[in-house]
Amino acid sequence: MSFAFCISPSRLVRFLISLACLLYASPTLAQQTIQGRVINGTTNLPAPHQKVELLTLGEGMKTASEIESGSDGSFTFSAVENSQTPHLLLRVLYHGVNYNLSVASHEEMEKPVTLTIYEPTQRTEDIQVSMPVMLAQASANALLVQQQYLVVNETTPKKTLVSPQGTFFFDTPPEVTDELNVVVVGLAGIPLPQTPTPKSGGGYFISYPMKPGVNEVRVSYRVNFNSSQRELKHRLFYGTSTARVLILPADLQVSGDGVQSAGKDSRTQAAMYQVKRIRKGEFLDIKIIGEAPKVSESDDASRDSESSEPQMQVVRLPNPVFEKKEIILGAFGVFFVLTILYALRQRTRHTNKTGASRKGIHGPQA
Repeated sequence: MSFAFCISPSRLVRFLISLACLLYASPTLAQQTIQGRVINGTTNLPAPHQKVELLTLGEGMKTASEIESGSDGSFTFSAVENSQTPHLLLRVLYHGVNYNLSVASHEEMEKPVTLTIYEPTQRTEDIQVSMPVMLAQASANALLVQQQYLVVNETTPKKTLVSPQGTFFFDTPPEVTDELNVVVVGLAGIPLPQTPTPKSGGGYFISYPMKPGVNEVRVSYRVNFNSSQRELKHRLFYGTSTARVLILPADLQVSGDGVQSAGKDSRTQAAMYQVKRIRKGEFLDIKIIGEAPKVSESDDASRDSESSEPQMQVVRLPNPVFEKKEIILGAFGVFFVLTILYALRQRTRHTNKTGASRKGIHGPQA
């Protein structure tokens, strides 16, 4: 007999509501052990005598416990509070670099985990940097610019790029004097703000440790111009093989050396352009001409000003991590609502049938 016929519609509704409460709440249910090992990814050997911290990620980041790894790199945290949705982080500080491992599910808590650390290096020969996408949104005569850089660390053996003189360099147009923001996209898509340092000869650098694999850096700034004749020009220290440039509003006139129209971006509704290969140290130079409405740079446009003029909302480069999370939660929400509606419909039918049966048995009296 199927589940649908084993439970009444009203009980099904109550069950689903209770299930939703369990999924979206996180009460402490029990205690569990977390076991794992610290491995040196450069030597592929266990890393003994490393301080391993267990952090909780509730309201802020708090150290719940810490322990030293054994001679074989192993560690065990006992009596860890086990909630419906664990928000735990394991961390090892090695040569001044934080190495983290997220523990976000019961499945991850039930099996041994591996936290990998790496030896440091200052060699940049195996570091590749590209700028795959840039968004320039006109706001009156200004441009709000967001740039995505990918720093790919392919060192062999694997090592973390560490240098106080800079691990990533970038440039901006000379008109940029403030509103410069730099973030590194960290674990689980969390933005980690960085303080850019002016570089001799122009440009900036940050000294964030670039670990093996792909490291994402996002640079955003505002460029002010005296008219709607805008020219976005700055150096690309690393060059780029190809770049996708998104322009808003989509009806602005865009031109430049090697700039070709590539249609429209479906997510941002921006005009899309492809820029051909730019060599190391050469300039990205794009002219963006045309009138544009003023853009609200706040998440809440009503806070910005008391002006009665309509304001466009600033468009931001999408974050794939949060997009996937929203899709998953959205899919569950749709399923949950449809199931509730089905249960209510079945309950109505059941009530109607019962009423009809009673009406047939206790019909109108003569």
